[in-house]
Amino acid sequence: MIRTFIAIELKDKETIDNINSLSQRLKLNQPKIKIVEPKNLHITLKFLGNIPESLAPKIYAILQNEINEKLFQGKNLNYLLKGVGQFNKFSVLWIKIIGNIQFLQKVKDSIEDLLFNKLKIERDKRTKFKPHLTIGRLKKDKINYKTFDTLKNLINENKDLVFGDFNIYQVKLKKSQLTPTGPIYSDLVY
Repeated sequence: MIRTFIAIELKDKETIDNINSLSQRLKLNQPKIKIVEPKNLHITLKFLGNIPESLAPKIYAILQNEINEKLFQGKNLNYLLKGVGQFNKFSVLWIKIIGNIQFLQKVKDSIEDLLFNKLKIERDKRTKFKPHLTIGRLKKDKINYKTFDTLKNLINENKDLVFGDFNIYQVKLKKSQLTPTGPIYSDLVY
């Protein structure tokens, strides 16, 4: 069994540097926050969890043939990363993606349909896709409440901050290996 997910990676160096700059400020305020490593920044389209290793090449082929070749057709779509937000009472900190969200929804829906129809992989319960780039996670029991108001202000002050471009041209099948120091992601290619 291998732990897997389908994602769009962020590769724009300047954008990554801008995100990392804010992430370090967040870390100063909340030392227990788990910041997403710059090399791991991505949009998750579908978390597959633990799957049999024999299934991975089939998923990879579907993504390559049906999504990357037929849906993207060599297009390089430009999105903008702008503004910081939070889900679940600050447990997830994220950056908003601005651009052709309908296309990303179409990619997500196509992946769901193809994997269900061809491989009987269950669809996600949530059908409406909320594209966002997770930059950190903060468990409730790890919050430093002495500086928590400053964290809230920092997020509020940066709700319109432009981080830069996010060029999207393909989806990838990723392996996630959990370690005590954080996840290690690698591409699955067949």
